[in-house]
Amino acid sequence: LAMNYASPSILAPFSGLTLVWIVLLSQPLIGERPTRTQIVAACLIVLGQVLIAVFGDHTNDEGVTLREVKESYLYPPFLTYLVGLGLWMLLLVYWIRFGVNPTLKRFSWGVAGGSITGLQNFLKDGLTILKAVDAEEDASLPWYFPLMLVLAAVSAFGGLLFLTACMKRYDATYSSAMFVGSFVVSASIMSAAHYATFSHMSTLWNWVFYPFGLMVLMAGVWILVHERQQRGVEVEQPESQRGVSRSVELQEPLVSESRNVSSSNLSTGT
Repeated sequence: LAMNYASPSILAPFSGLTLVWIVLLSQPLIGERPTRTQIVAACLIVLGQVLIAVFGDHTNDEGVTLREVKESYLYPPFLTYLVGLGLWMLLLVYWIRFGVNPTLKRFSWGVAGGSITGLQNFLKDGLTILKAVDAEEDASLPWYFPLMLVLAAVSAFGGLLFLTACMKRYDATYSSAMFVGSFVVSASIMSAAHYATFSHMSTLWNWVFYPFGLMVLMAGVWILVHERQQRGVEVEQPESQRGVSRSVELQEPLVSESRNVSSSNLSTGT
């Protein structure tokens, strides 16, 4: 619904409020008191959201025709973004599957989902097509409209699948922070390439405070990620080793107890 009234360059950063709610509701829901660092990070995220909402691109898709929507997918900047995103995802998948560095693998799991979900253009343009068809006389839905819906669903659910897989391996705060951060970056680059975000900024204040708001928001996300790393984020274990480590944990008390019994018998015998 919000896509009908605002650009993804403004809406995507508002996903950062998810992290704010995690910090604020952690104590009443799960009894975990937020640290001072987490509170500072939440304040930075809110400040960044406000700056983006005030100084971001406020243009909408009113009056956009079907021809303009179709031609927008041939813009060289957007094609460059798609190629770059494809290469980036291939690199992340390679690090996930074959990487030996635990930090690099954790980073790849964290940012993969948000990078895919940044493709908000398919949902936005699908809604634009519906409005353009209503506005134009004798216009019908073009052949690529179902394709837009399919790609919108694939990008959304694909990102959620990566996020779910990341949460199975690492803690929820780290996973959600990395997802939101990568989502904001990917969607902002997409908006600049596909919707020419910066060409719609009319004053110097917009040019200064919109990027500054993004940096403030990302600083809050980075603080949350860094804070989790300082407190010790668990290292991923392969599926085959998880059961083995659990079995070893269960067997250790039995071995210790057996040793104690043997020692007791020897003492009695002497």
